[in-house]
Amino acid sequence: MSKSQNKLINFSTLNQAIHDLNNIFTSSINSIDILEKTISPKSNTTKLISTIRTNSLRAVDIINNLLTNKAKQKNNISIHNLVADIKLTTKGTLPKNIKLQFRFGKNLNKIFANYTDLYRVLLNLIVNASESISDKGTIIFSAKNSRKKDSVLISIKDNGIGIPSKKIKHIFDEGYSTKNKTTNSGIGLAIVKNIIEEHNGNIEIISKYRSGTEFIISLPTSRKIDKKKNKDELQTILLADDDQVILELFSDLLASYHYKVIAAKDGRDAFDKYNKAKPDLVIVDKMMPKINGLEFIEMIRKNNSTIPIILTTGSQEAIDDDYPKLSINEKIKKPWSFEDMLDCIQNLLG
Repeated sequence: MSKSQNKLINFSTLNQAIHDLNNIFTSSINSIDILEKTISPKSNTTKLISTIRTNSLRAVDIINNLLTNKAKQKNNISIHNLVADIKLTTKGTLPKNIKLQFRFGKNLNKIFANYTDLYRVLLNLIVNASESISDKGTIIFSAKNSRKKDSVLISIKDNGIGIPSKKIKHIFDEGYSTKNKTTNSGIGLAIVKNIIEEHNGNIEIISKYRSGTEFIISLPTSRKIDKKKNKDELQTILLADDDQVILELFSDLLASYHYKVIAAKDGRDAFDKYNKAKPDLVIVDKMMPKINGLEFIEMIRKNNSTIPIILTTGSQEAIDDDYPKLSINEKIKKPWSFEDMLDCIQNLLG
C-alpha cells in the first residue's frame, strides 16, 4: 500500500470518528438541557449537570481547535453555567485573603459565543484582579441584561492597587503588561480584547491608582425563541440523520414546537420520504449511508429549487465549503444545540 493511500485511509477513518463524536455531543448537550428543565433549580443535581455540559462543550472546542484553523464554533451560552465552571476552577486556587462574589440580574439572557474562549477571558480577568490585591480584598463579578436587552453586560471589579492613568491607554496594546516578569501573564489583555471583538462585543476599563479596577464587557444576546410560534399551522420538516438518538430526540423536540416531523435514517430513506411527504423544509446530515447529504440535496434540487435546506455536518471538513449549485440555505456544524436549530428553522419558514 502506498503512503498516499495510507494517508487517505487514515484521514477517512479520522473523519468518520470525528463525525461520530460530534453526533454523540449533539445528543448529549441537548439531553442535558432537557434534563435540567425537569429538575428543581435548587437541586444538588444541577451542579453535576452543569459540569457535564461544561466538559462536553470544552471537549468539542478542543477537538475543533486541534483539527482546523477555521472559525471557532459558537453556541448559545448561559452565563450561570459558565460561572459554575469558573467557580470550580477558582475554588481553592485564589488566595484566602480574597473574596470572589457573584451578582446576577433577573432573567439573564444567553449569549452566542465560543465557550472555551469566553471562559478563558473571564477567568483571566479574575486572576488579574486577584494579583492586583496585595492585602485583603474583594472581586465582584456581576452580569445583567442591557436596558434594550440586546446585550449582556459583564463587570469584573476589584479593590486592588489600580492602574495609573498613564498606563491605562496602553493596557490593551499587544505585549504590554503592568506585571513584573516573574508573574504569569495569562493570555494577555490584547488577546482578551481581540476575543471579545471577535464576538461582536466591547470591553472597557475604569481604573484609578490605589482605587481599584473594573472591566466592563458587553456581548450580544442570543435570539430568543417563541414557543407559541407555528401553533396554529403545522409545517412539515424532513429530518435526515444516521444517528438514531438524534432522530428521536429532535423529532420529539420539534413536535413539541408544533412541527410535523418526518425522520429518515439515511439518504435513500430521506429521498423516498421526501417524494411522499413534500415537506416545507429539509434538515440533512452531510455524512449518511447509501446516499450522502450532498447527493440527496442534488437529487431534490433538480425538481425543487426553492425548498429551504439546512445542511449539518460533524466531520472535520470545513463547514464553509462552497456549494453554490445546491443552493443550501444554512450550514450548521455539529454539535448543534436545539435552540440554534430552531432559531434557524423559524428564520427560514417565517
